[in-house]
Amino acid sequence: MEQHPIPRQITSFEFKLIGFMTLKQFLYLVIFAPLGYIASVIFPLPFVNVLVGLAVAALGVALAFLPINDRPLDIWIRNIWKRLNSPTQFTYHKHNQPIALLQNLYFVSDPHHVMAHIESKQMLAAYLEKTKQTMPATPKKKQVQQAFSSPQSSQSVVMVPSTPIQTQTAQQIAQAYTSPVQEVPKAPPTTIAQGEHKPFFIGTIKNGKRIPLPGILIYVKNNQNIPVRLLKTNQHGIFATFNSLPSGEYLFEIKDPKSSYLFDTMKIAIKDINTKSIEFYSKELL
Repeated sequence: MEQHPIPRQITSFEFKLIGFMTLKQFLYLVIFAPLGYIASVIFPLPFVNVLVGLAVAALGVALAFLPINDRPLDIWIRNIWKRLNSPTQFTYHKHNQPIALLQNLYFVSDPHHVMAHIESKQMLAAYLEKTKQTMPATPKKKQVQQAFSSPQSSQSVVMVPSTPIQTQTAQQIAQAYTSPVQEVPKAPPTTIAQGEHKPFFIGTIKNGKRIPLPGILIYVKNNQNIPVRLLKTNQHGIFATFNSLPSGEYLFEIKDPKSSYLFDTMKIAIKDINTKSIEFYSKELL
């Protein structure tokens, strides 16, 4: 594979037309060298005029051959002059004057739209008046209307029940409440057997300071090094499984997802009934 040339900024590329200097560098030297000589001649004080001339000539050399952070010195001088003369604080005026183009504007509604709205409203009212249906009065409704129209006649009518009302004396009521109470035999308490779903085995993972570790992964592998269970500790550092496993020896490989703790791979015998809790402790890093 052929090597490609290094990319360059060709838009600001300057050709070296005069020896090892570009045209811009050559102009700086041509301008500032005579200016330094003129400054040394014009300045009246001896020895000081030489220093002034050398300073002017050195400024031209610096502008031509002294870049700072890959930028010529004249760009730095131009940028600092702009920053010193440009404003650094801007004020927002909330109450601005409205644009003259938007002033003295008024809008008149179209009379044709108004008349069309009124006409449609009148036509709708006339249509509803024509299609209005009168509901025939039912016999029950007539009776109610007659009852409200003649209140005196309705008050004179008294409804008498057909069956006589049976009344009880106070003595009969007292005897009913003072009748002897028979004791009801208590039923023997029934016991409901509720089967508790206990875990097949349970364990705890702690660090060297006996602090439970949450979020630790436990790989349970058989003799063929095949994972048969993947467990994870809760916020109290406890892990458990409710599905039984064949009795035998299993490898417990413990891993910390954050790689903060290290654990040894241990071989533990699992029985059909495991009453004791399994505890694992991490290896503290020095």
